[in-house]
Amino acid sequence: MRNALREWLGGHVTINIRGKRFERFINRAVKEGLHIWNIKRLGEESGQFDMLVEDYKRIRPLLRETGCRTHVHARNGGPFWLRMVYRRLGFAIGALLFLVGVYMLSTFVWSVEVKGTKKLPVYKVLQAAEQYGIKRGAWQPALGEPTALQRKLLGMLPEASWIGVEKNGTKIIIQVVEKEQPEKPPAEGPRNIIAKKKAVVHTILAEKGKTMVQKDQFVQKGQVLISGIIGNETRQAVVAARGKVEGEVWYQTTVTVPLNQTRYMFTGHNQNNLYLTLGSRSIRIWPLQGEGFASYETKNEQTLLSLGRFLLPIGITSSDQMETEPQIRMLSKEQAIELAKQVARQDVLRQAEKDAKIADEKVLQIKEENGKVYLDLHYTVIEDIAAEQPFTNVQPAP
Repeated sequence: MRNALREWLGGHVTINIRGKRFERFINRAVKEGLHIWNIKRLGEESGQFDMLVEDYKRIRPLLRETGCRTHVHARNGGPFWLRMVYRRLGFAIGALLFLVGVYMLSTFVWSVEVKGTKKLPVYKVLQAAEQYGIKRGAWQPALGEPTALQRKLLGMLPEASWIGVEKNGTKIIIQVVEKEQPEKPPAEGPRNIIAKKKAVVHTILAEKGKTMVQKDQFVQKGQVLISGIIGNETRQAVVAARGKVEGEVWYQTTVTVPLNQTRYMFTGHNQNNLYLTLGSRSIRIWPLQGEGFASYETKNEQTLLSLGRFLLPIGITSSDQMETEPQIRMLSKEQAIELAKQVARQDVLRQAEKDAKIADEKVLQIKEENGKVYLDLHYTVIEDIAAEQPFTNVQPAP
């Protein structure tokens, strides 16, 4: 079984081999316990494989026995990477100083974030935190334990029922849970309920106010449905009209569906890449060279290093590339029409009000042209058409 970590730490080489007894060489190498992989033939008397550096010297007797000749095609792994770094000593020293600087900077607070506040002003929480040293530029070890900070902040903010302080790298997160206060109902001024769009009244239920329209009546946008003026000609009063009005609203839409549908499917091939992350920069460490795929989706997992409670901006990112390939599906005309109807319904419901229901669907026109199907559709939708309209210039009759 392959061990990727061992292969990288010990180093491995890609070998090109030539000789008439190429297959015998491979069989003898496996029998001798040499760790080789990625075996492939390059020609009738040549091939290629990968092997560990520590096993490379053990192939000499096998080469003499089989009469084959080898050539190192590529070198990969930790020892070769370190040799490259040693050749660029100035770069390595600069990188080391950079890491030391990053570590020093990571011990300071660079941002303070407040979460969970609704009515309590954020600036008030920040002012209270600043009195205990929680501010931008503060040295984290001098702040003390989070539990002690939580108790102090809770004593200064009586509006909060609980406060949590979390150190996340160079950021301090203050989580606030406010005390629940009984909500006062908003004061309602005099108003009418009007139609927000043209429709035919489907249902009307006036909880407060005077009904001005009837079921199956056509109404224009802005027309009063429930009046906030109640009473008669001799005695009137103004109230906040309240009620529910649903209407039949009409929509017309055009949808185009190609008969050739392209979908991207996973092939099952993937490639895992490892990167050394330094702040916002990434350096590939495995494999040193990757072929990649023409089309793929990527899944990343990042692990950051920590020193005690401090999270450093240094880590390892594992990037898994999953190869995809396009697959073309040919739809029949009937399948395209059904797909177009589904798309049209979703589009109409997005335009309509919340909890709207489609009452009727009619296909006005179907046309097939240039490998596409065109549909014109008409929909009748039952939805809420009520909107509030405050008024202040109407005086009740004496």
